[in-house]
Amino acid sequence: MSSADLIPLHCAAATAYLALVGKPATDRPHPADGVLDVVAIALSTCIPIYAARSAGEPLARLADADLARGNFVGGATRLQLPGGSAPFVGLAVTPADFAEGMARLKRAGVNFSEARFEPAPRGVPRVTPR
Repeated sequence: MSSADLIPLHCAAATAYLALVGKPATDRPHPADGVLDVVAIALSTCIPIYAARSAGEPLARLADADLARGNFVGGATRLQLPGGSAPFVGLAVTPADFAEGMARLKRAGVNFSEARFEPAPRGVPRVTPR
C-alpha cells in the first residue's frame, strides 16, 4: 500500500474532532496535540491504523496488541510503546476506513466536547454500531 493512498492519522484525528465536537464551527477550538491523541484512540478502536518502525520504511497495519500497549503521542503522529523501544511513525488510515470509522463514531454518539488528554492506561475496546 502506498502512503499516497493514506490519510495521516493526525489529519484524520483533527477532521474527526472538528466533525464530532458538537459545537458550531465558529466555537470550535483548534485541537491540542493531547486531544488529537485521544481522538486517535477512538479511531483506533474501530479502524485499522498503518505505521512503520522508522521513516522511509513501508507502512503496515499495526497489530491490536501494539495498539493496546502503546500510547499515541505528538498529536497522533507517533505510537510510543513501553520499554523505550522506537515508536511507530507515519501513522495513517485509508480513506475508506476513515469514512467507516467516522460513521461508527457518529452512530455511537461520540463527541469530543469533553475530551481530556491526560495520559491514561487503556485497552483496545471496539466500538460496535448501533
